[in-house]
Amino acid sequence: MYCIKTFTANGKQLLIRNFKKESILCGFSVKKYHYLYKTFTNNYGNSSFFQIKQVTICSCYINKSLYLGNPYSQIGFGTKTGDVQNSKTTEQKRSGILSEINIEYSTQQNTTSGLKILPISSPESNKITQIYYDDNDASREAQKLFVNPKNMLHNIFYLVSKEINKPSLHLTPSYRQIKDHKKMTWICIYKIGWPKEMKFMAKDVTKKVASEKAALAALTWLRQERKITDQGAPLIYDKEEIKQISRKTYPVITLDEKTIEKMKNIIEVHNTNMLPIIESTSSEIGEGSILGENSVPKEDEDMQLTPVKKQIFLGSERYSSKEKVELPIAAFKNKIKEHVVSHQVLIIKGEPGCGKSTRVPQYVLEAWAEAEGLQGEPGRVVVTQPRRIAAISLAERVASERDEFVGDIVGYQVRLNSKFRSNTGRILYCTTGILLRHLQSDSKLSGFTHIILDEAHERDVNTDLLMNLLRSAIRSNPKLKLIVMSATIDTNMFSEYYDNAPVLEIPGFTYPVKQHFLDDCVEIDLLKTLKMCEGDVPSVIHEDVVNVLKYIQNYKKEGAILCFLPGWDDIIKIKRLIPERRDLSVHCLHSRLDDYEQRKIFSRPPPGVRKIILATNIAETSVTVDDVVYVVDTGIHKDQRFDVGKGVKCIDNHWISKASAHQRKGRAGRCQPGECFHLYPSSKYEAFQEYSLPEMMRTSLTKIVLDSKVFSNNMNALEFMGKLPTPPEKNAIKAAVEELTDLALLDEEEKLTSLGETLADFQLEPKLGKAMVNAVIFKCVTPIVDIVTLFSADSELFVSGLMAKDEAKSVKTRFSGNSDHLAMMRLFEKYLEYSADGDFAGVRQFCESANLLSYKMGTLEKLRNIHFDYLHDGLNNVIPVSDDHSDNDELVKAVLYSGVGNVLQHRDWDIVKNRFKNNTNVLLTRHNQKATIAAESVNYKRNKFPSDYLLYINETRSNIRRTTIVRECSIISKISMLLFSNHNLKIQEMKDVVDSESENQIQLVLEGTNIKLICDRMHAEEIIKCKRALMSSYRYFVSQLTKPAERNEAASKAWNDILNLVTQILIENGVNDRR
Repeated sequence: MYCIKTFTANGKQLLIRNFKKESILCGFSVKKYHYLYKTFTNNYGNSSFFQIKQVTICSCYINKSLYLGNPYSQIGFGTKTGDVQNSKTTEQKRSGILSEINIEYSTQQNTTSGLKILPISSPESNKITQIYYDDNDASREAQKLFVNPKNMLHNIFYLVSKEINKPSLHLTPSYRQIKDHKKMTWICIYKIGWPKEMKFMAKDVTKKVASEKAALAALTWLRQERKITDQGAPLIYDKEEIKQISRKTYPVITLDEKTIEKMKNIIEVHNTNMLPIIESTSSEIGEGSILGENSVPKEDEDMQLTPVKKQIFLGSERYSSKEKVELPIAAFKNKIKEHVVSHQVLIIKGEPGCGKSTRVPQYVLEAWAEAEGLQGEPGRVVVTQPRRIAAISLAERVASERDEFVGDIVGYQVRLNSKFRSNTGRILYCTTGILLRHLQSDSKLSGFTHIILDEAHERDVNTDLLMNLLRSAIRSNPKLKLIVMSATIDTNMFSEYYDNAPVLEIPGFTYPVKQHFLDDCVEIDLLKTLKMCEGDVPSVIHEDVVNVLKYIQNYKKEGAILCFLPGWDDIIKIKRLIPERRDLSVHCLHSRLDDYEQRKIFSRPPPGVRKIILATNIAETSVTVDDVVYVVDTGIHKDQRFDVGKGVKCIDNHWISKASAHQRKGRAGRCQPGECFHLYPSSKYEAFQEYSLPEMMRTSLTKIVLDSKVFSNNMNALEFMGKLPTPPEKNAIKAAVEELTDLALLDEEEKLTSLGETLADFQLEPKLGKAMVNAVIFKCVTPIVDIVTLFSADSELFVSGLMAKDEAKSVKTRFSGNSDHLAMMRLFEKYLEYSADGDFAGVRQFCESANLLSYKMGTLEKLRNIHFDYLHDGLNNVIPVSDDHSDNDELVKAVLYSGVGNVLQHRDWDIVKNRFKNNTNVLLTRHNQKATIAAESVNYKRNKFPSDYLLYINETRSNIRRTTIVRECSIISKISMLLFSNHNLKIQEMKDVVDSESENQIQLVLEGTNIKLICDRMHAEEIIKCKRALMSSYRYFVSQLTKPAERNEAASKAWNDILNLVTQILIENGVNDRR
C-alpha cells in the first residue's frame, strides 16, 4: 500500500518517493520530516492545514518509484532524494515553505484504466494535474493507434486552437536534462490547455524518445477522456454543446408592416367573401366514384393501344413465320404452336440467342392464322419489352427478316414514337408502360388475342404489375392467350403463379462461349481488381478494364467487344482511357442517350476496325449486336434501392446476380465462337444471388399504389400488392398510402379522392401532377407545365450533357442565377418561340448556341402538349387554364413547391468530426441528411444564399459517398416556403433558445419537418391565419376542379382578390432572380 505525500514550497512541488504507510517518508529522515512538520505547525499554529483529499488514483511507476508533479530537480531541492537544500532562509520558511499538503492512501497499486492522476494544487498552479508516462496496457494500445504520437498531438492542438480561436493552445514541449543513476536523462514536459490544464512528462536517455513518450501519455489520457477518436480527431463538442449551437442558429423571418397588412386583407376577404360560399358547398375531396357516370379515362394518344377494328386479312401466307437464319428455337416451332392453341398460358425459358424474342411472336401469329384467321376472327399479338430500344430494334429486325416495312404487319409503339398500321398490323412490340396504360380502360384486354410478356426475369415494376393484371385478365377473358418468356426465369415460381402452366425450355447458343474468371487471367495485370473483390463495396478499376480491352485488341481475333459497366461515369472514364486509334471505334450505350445514339451500336465498322461498346446492363437482354464476340463483364451494376424510412432512393454499385452473369455471357458468340472475361473470381460468382432483387422490392410505391386503385376498383393496397409474384414489404406499402393521404389523393378509408382520381390518369409522379393542378388554381399554368415536362422526362437535353456538366451550368446561368427550374423553363420557352413560328433554321441555330439536342426538345414539345391535355380534359372548367400570374417567378417556384414538397435547408456552419466549422455552406434534406448540389446546377458551389431554403424535385442518396445528390434546385423565399407548404404551422415557445432577443419572439415550426424559424409572435400568428385562409380557399377550388361543379362568379372574384394580394407579398419578399 502506497502513501502519497507532496509538499508545495513557494509554488514549487516537492516529490517524495519510495515510501510506505508503515515507514513514513522513505528517503527522508524521520528527523527532517519532523523538522518540516514542526516548522509548518509553528508558523501556522496547528496541524489543521494537513488536508486529506480523495483524489484520482495514481499509478505512474518508474523503477518502483511514484512520480508526481514536476521532477524534483526543478523545485529547489537537492538532486538526491531526501536532501533538502539549505538555500532557503528561516524567514522564507516562515513565510510559507509548505503552503499545503495533500495526502492520499491508496489500496490499489495498479489498475487496467491506464494512467492514474493525482492533482497537486498550489496558489500558482491552480491545481494543474500532472501525469508521468507509464508503459501499461492503455499506453501500449494507444501506441498501436498513434504511430507518430508527437505529430498527432501537435496536429490535434493545432485543430483545437483553430477551432476555438485560441492560439495559446499551440504546443511547445519543454526539456530538462537530469542525472539519474549516474546517467544523463532527458525529461520532456507537455503542458496542454484543453480540455483542461494538464502536464504530461516522460524521461528517456534520448530527447526524441522522451518527447514521443510524453506525447503518448497525453494521447492516452485524451482518448480515455473521450476527447479524441481512435483516428486522432479531436472531439471538441459534446451532444449538449452541439444542441446549443444549433439552437442559436435558427433562421429568422421578419416581415414589414405592409406585408402584415396584406395578410390581414387576405384573411378578411376569405372570411367575408369566400367562407360563406365554402360552407354552403360540399367541399369534401374524398367523395365520388373512381370515374364519373359518363366519363372515361383521358388517354395519351400515343399511350393508348388502338382497338382491333376492321382488320384487313392479307392471306395466311403473309402471316407465316420467315426464318432466314436457323436458330435453336426452330426445332420447337410446332410444339410452341400446339401449346398456344391448347393452353391459355405458356411459360418459355429460352437461353440467350435461341431466338425467342423474334420467332415466338411469328409462331403465335402463324398459329392464329391457321386456326382462326380464315374465319375472319380478329387477331393481334402484343409483345412487351422493358425498354424502348428493345421494342424498336426487335420490330425492325423482325420486319427486316420478313422483307416488310416496319408497321405494315410488324410494328412498334413506345411513348411519343409509333410505327404501326391499325388495319393491317398484327404483331406490335411495345413497352410495358403502353400495355399498362391500356389496362386502365380495358382490364379484360378484349381487343387483343395474344399477350407475350418478354424478359420477365428483369422483374421491373411494370412487368410485375402486368403479371398480376394479366392473371386477372385471362380469368375474365377466356379467349386471351398469355405467353411469359425469359432467358433466366424462375420457371417453377411463374408456373405456380399461373396455375401450373406448362413450361418449355429452349436451349441456346449455336457457338460455344469460353469463360475467363479473374483467377484465370494470369496474363493480364489485374491485381487491383482482385484486391477490390475482397472488399464489401464493388467498384470498377478503370485501368484494369482498359488492360483487358488492350489484351483483346492485341491478342484476339476480329470481333466486337461489349463491356458491361455500372454507370455513365464509368463509361466516360474508360472511354477517355482508351487511346484514339483508327483501328478502334468506341460507342456508348446508356438509357439516357437518345434512340439515334443508342442505335449506332448496331452498325458494323469498316474492315480492320474493332468496335468497342461500353454499356450498362441495358445490353444484358433484348439488345442483340450480331458482331459481338468478346464480352468484358465487371460483375457490377448500379442498382436503385428505396429507403422507406427516409423516403429517398439510394443508387449505389452492387454485385450482379448469377442470372445476370449468365445473360452477359450470352451476348458473346452469336455468329462465331466467343469469349467472356469476368472481372471477378469464380468464388465471388458462387456467392452471387441466383436472381436479381425485383424492382418492386426496391423502389417507391407511391405511384404504383395510386395506379392500383384504378386497376382494382379501390382495392385495399396491402391486398392488391399481396397478389404480386413477390409482394413488397408491408412498411413500404403503408408508407406509400400515408404519402398519398398527405397529398389528399386518398381519403381516410384509403379510397381515391376526386383529386386522386384525376391524378391517377396523369402519367406523372403524383407530386408533379398535383403541382400542375395547383398551377391552374394559382393561374401560372404554362411555367409549371413546362417545368414538369422538362424534369419528368429523365432525358439528357444538352449535347454531351452527361460529360460537360460545367457547360450545361454556364448555359442555364444565362437564363437564371438561382433557379434551375426557371432557367430550363426559359430555355424551353425560347425554343418554343422558334418552333411555333415554323422557324426551323432559328430552332437549329438556337439549339446549337445553347448546346441543346434539338430532337430531344421536339420530343419534349409533344410531351408538353400531352400534359396540357391532362389539364384541359381532366379538370372541370370552373377556373380557366390561364397565365395571369406566370410572370411572378416567386409564385411559380412556390406553386412548384406546393406540389413536390421537397426543400433543402441551408446553414452557414457545420460540425464535422466534432469540430465546429464556421462560414461554410451546408445543405440538409427534410430528413436532416446532408445534401450535395450537382455540378450542372446553377447553385453549384454557391457562396452566398439570399434565402436559407431551396426547393427541388428529385434526390438520390449515395451510401458510398454518404450524401444525398440533388441535380436541380431553386432558391425560394421563407414566406413562400411557409405559405405553400403542405404541412401545418404551429407556434413553439423559445424556452430552449438561450439568446432570445425579445420575449415576443417565438419559433414558427413547420410540423412534420426539421424546419424552425424565429419570428415575432404577432407576425407568426398572422402568417398562420393567412395560411389557413389560403388553404381553405385552395381546397374549395380543388374540389370544384375535380368534381362536377359550376363556376361560381363570387368565389372567382374573391379568389382573384386574394391572389393579387398573395402575388404582391411574394414579389416584395421573394428572392431576386439575378441573371
